[in-house]
Amino acid sequence: MMGGLSARSAGAAVVVSVNQAGSAAASLSGYDFSVANLDDAPNGLPTIQFAGSSITGTGIAGFVNIGGANVYGGAGGNGLFGTVQGDPAIYQLSQSVNYFGLWGSALDGNNTVELYNDDSLLGSFALQSLLQNAPGFGSAYYGNPFGGGNGGEMYAFFNFESDMGFNRIHLVQNGGGGFEFDNLTVGSAVVSTAPEPASWAMMLLGFGAIGATLRRRSRLGALPRSAWAL
Repeated sequence: MMGGLSARSAGAAVVVSVNQAGSAAASLSGYDFSVANLDDAPNGLPTIQFAGSSITGTGIAGFVNIGGANVYGGAGGNGLFGTVQGDPAIYQLSQSVNYFGLWGSALDGNNTVELYNDDSLLGSFALQSLLQNAPGFGSAYYGNPFGGGNGGEMYAFFNFESDMGFNRIHLVQNGGGGFEFDNLTVGSAVVSTAPEPASWAMMLLGFGAIGATLRRRSRLGALPRSAWAL
């Protein structure tokens, strides 16, 4: 995992990080992920179905071309992938999340992800620029990692983590060319049920006090009755 870049907008902090070259899936810890790999998606992508989750994304604007894997896209070198050309593809999520990820392929300077909470923009992110400015960026990101080819363009998986929930995603192609992507991923932070260290310390102190009280009562119970009045 490469280092993250942060952006702040509309009162939210969004941290963007990039997976190591060749990775096409979310690998962060601390989230429950649901993935739409687009392999059964109809052309236009009117609805995004995130596997293993009740979360869906309903298209409210734009059109996504769905095509078979080739040198420009298709995670793993097979299945289907999406391409935005022209108007932005906008999806309303059925519930708020605080993580979004996608594999961006054959990147160009016009490929942009925007995150919204209702009508409030949390951040707008040009993927090619983010990748080129991320710590650890290098030549390994050029060329399709699944089968090779297209060595003049970049391929990477991007993670967007927000401290504020969001429920709308815009996939934007600003100008000519196409925005190719796959493995759309949403996630919510896992809430740990384990006590915090401070809570453990208080619990141990409490158990110690209870144990001391029980031991004292046991000793008192063993003394002759006349000794209790001392």
